[in-house]
Amino acid sequence: MAPRLASSAALAVWMMAYAVLAQANAAENPTPWQLGRSLFEGPAELQGRIYTHLVDLPPTVVRCANCHAVHDGPEVPRALAPRLTHDVLLSPHARRGGPPSTYTRDTFCRLLRRGIDPAFVLISVEMPRYDLDADACDALWRYVIGSSHAGDAP
Repeated sequence: MAPRLASSAALAVWMMAYAVLAQANAAENPTPWQLGRSLFEGPAELQGRIYTHLVDLPPTVVRCANCHAVHDGPEVPRALAPRLTHDVLLSPHARRGGPPSTYTRDTFCRLLRRGIDPAFVLISVEMPRYDLDADACDALWRYVIGSSHAGDAP
């Protein structure tokens, strides 16, 4: 029985080591959805500014979660920003007097970077314009539409 016990103990140690390494790898290499969530809520930092300002705002100020509710999560108190969901972004909606339009990953990224929605309507001045690379913008898109798989994002 002693060899069986030693074998079981070795297996348990190996499994714990594997779990620790897998967790460390996930922290170093998050999926796009995980990165998007981290950018949306923090702790990953976004860089952005109000377009009439000359300097970036602190990352804690420009977090998406400060103004936007996402999916079926709780409302953001006193926020006027729309809830971001798969249906809101991917179904035709008229925004700010413009024609009905839908978002794609590219139009979503244009809105975040330049403040222009899919119908070419400017967003409100309170919404920061973000300095985002393609991977960060893709990750935010996947998170807000609820997509965790590469093929899910349009």
